[in-house]
Amino acid sequence: MVPKHERHHSINSLRVWIIVGFGLMDGFWDSTIKIFFANFLFPGSRLFIRLPLGPYLFELSGVLTFLGSMYILYYGYKFFSAVFVARQWKILNRRLKLMYGALFIIMITLGSYQSLEKTIIIPRDKVVKIGITIPMEGQGKLLGTSFLKAIELAKEDMKRTKYKYELVIENSGTTPIETDKAIQKLIEKDHVQAIVGGISASGRIIKPYATSAKIPHLCVCSIKTIGDGEYNFTNIPLAEDEAIAWVAEAKKQGIKTVSIMNQKYPSIEGHVRALEEEARRQGIEIVYEKGFEGSTTDFSSLIKDAKNKKPDIFFISAFSPALDFLGAQLKANGIKNIASIVALSVSNRPDLFEGDWYTDSYVDSAFKARFEQKYPGVRFATHMMPYAYDSFNMMVQAFESGQDPAEYLQRLTKYDGTSGALTRKASEGNFRSVPAVWIIKNGKPQLRYEKTN
Repeated sequence: MVPKHERHHSINSLRVWIIVGFGLMDGFWDSTIKIFFANFLFPGSRLFIRLPLGPYLFELSGVLTFLGSMYILYYGYKFFSAVFVARQWKILNRRLKLMYGALFIIMITLGSYQSLEKTIIIPRDKVVKIGITIPMEGQGKLLGTSFLKAIELAKEDMKRTKYKYELVIENSGTTPIETDKAIQKLIEKDHVQAIVGGISASGRIIKPYATSAKIPHLCVCSIKTIGDGEYNFTNIPLAEDEAIAWVAEAKKQGIKTVSIMNQKYPSIEGHVRALEEEARRQGIEIVYEKGFEGSTTDFSSLIKDAKNKKPDIFFISAFSPALDFLGAQLKANGIKNIASIVALSVSNRPDLFEGDWYTDSYVDSAFKARFEQKYPGVRFATHMMPYAYDSFNMMVQAFESGQDPAEYLQRLTKYDGTSGALTRKASEGNFRSVPAVWIIKNGKPQLRYEKTN
């Protein structure tokens, strides 16, 4: 049998573990501090950096754990006062109060110092870590490859800088869970000072993390609400910008009716909504609109219904392979009047869309040629390339300014980039530019007009 004094020692050790481990560390530092200090009492301070608030019951359980440990601590205190005689208790009471007070101050000091060290704007070693988030697989692989190559080129092109810039690259994956893991690693483990990311689906998830960590986040995303103008900014034509350019080109070609077939995906659906609104304003009729899942392979019924409406043009938008299945089946049905926003540039079978047009990012031809020379044989998507390049340079410029980088971006409203002039309204978080009209020629994207009007 275990001696009585050892059992008491084990029980007391367990109580200490409950109070310090679960109560003070998990309940107080990881939950109560996050809720009340980081989000309510000091929302603008970088001292108490925490991840965004989780589900209500999850956060509540942390606070209750802290309160429970305080309950145990209080009755432990009462227990000591009962078992010791008055004189002994008076001495012990003073020591206990000093010990608890010192322990509390030490924990707050060390914890706050650690938070401050990890979130200081310019680290003492003058190395700025910039987190790069982009999907490297699945439907967004081509976009991701283009994004990373552009970031690497921008880093190589840097002139002499005050600070050294380190890229911390994380695959944001194809699901929200994968994106969550990527951004949590960048903030909690890698302690990056900024984020440059791509793809709207990932940007929406990263936004609250950047806000909670109080670090600037530049996203090559077309969903307007991702940019809040505080810590989160987008840098690519918004859906409404693409829609304006597309409808202007359609009117130039005398198009009056449109059938739409699009994949159900956040950024694509955003483009379609904006296109429908702009078309109505400009007197172009949407005679058919149908969404489909990315796993669809048979489009015969959709094509039949869309064709029956006798549109002047068929607007399609999807990622490969669905895009290529749709394109092949459209051609098999004798349909050649096809157009899109962005999508044709990411097709794995651009030959299917020979002669078809779409709107996308403007890229200076000299820069495009330089990119192709730098990465011969590497296929890239113009949709991501110029904005990734510019976003990295804008972020570096923000740090080199010597100001708080987030505040610098908040004041920045104009930037001369490789995709043309980028402008932002002071009240918004979106850097915007004018898209260009592209055409597939000889199996490759080519600017229809060298410069947009």
